[in-house]
Amino acid sequence: MATGISDDMIMMYVIHDALRRDLEHLTRAVETGDLVDPQRRQSANDGWELFKYQLHHHHTGEDIALWPKVRPRLAGRPDDLALLDEMEAEHVRIGPLIEEIDSAAADPESGRDRLPQATAVFRQELADHLGHEEREAVPVVESVMTPKDWKEFSRSQQKSLGGIKGAAEFFPCILSGADPERGSQALSIFPPPLRLLIRRVWQPRHAKRRLWN
Repeated sequence: MATGISDDMIMMYVIHDALRRDLEHLTRAVETGDLVDPQRRQSANDGWELFKYQLHHHHTGEDIALWPKVRPRLAGRPDDLALLDEMEAEHVRIGPLIEEIDSAAADPESGRDRLPQATAVFRQELADHLGHEEREAVPVVESVMTPKDWKEFSRSQQKSLGGIKGAAEFFPCILSGADPERGSQALSIFPPPLRLLIRRVWQPRHAKRRLWN
């Protein structure tokens, strides 16, 4: 496999890449003053709201449907159990950092002074978490999850998208600007009709939104 990533894990990596991409967009919007111009501010705000939704969906899926499935399989592996605790704790820490960005963005008096620092702290925390998960948690997860487990997890994630409307927003968002090999591998796990819908309908429609300017 060209990517060196299993089909079971490829979606997680593509999602992580999309989150990193939008961290860069957020940082650039704050640093270049895009939040001053009303039109650019709206574009950045739309991108930020979608980013928050995708991050919440991703972390909630892990907290509800992945870690509880993995944890019982790690009996007698205290270091790995401690690692899952770290993953959950990192998720918890990220929430207030998002709230601080929202608070700064809505503050007409001191918000412009607070926003760069709030963004930098959030960016570092999330980037560190994504790297930590990929380096340490992924091997642990892959060591205990069975093909049946992955199918159940995949179904739960698809269900949580909320039907066709949620899927139409989720898939083009995470695949926009994706590494070509990773994007192709992610698409290859879907049935042909869904691949066609993503490529011919959802991705072009997503591109027209011009999120993050």
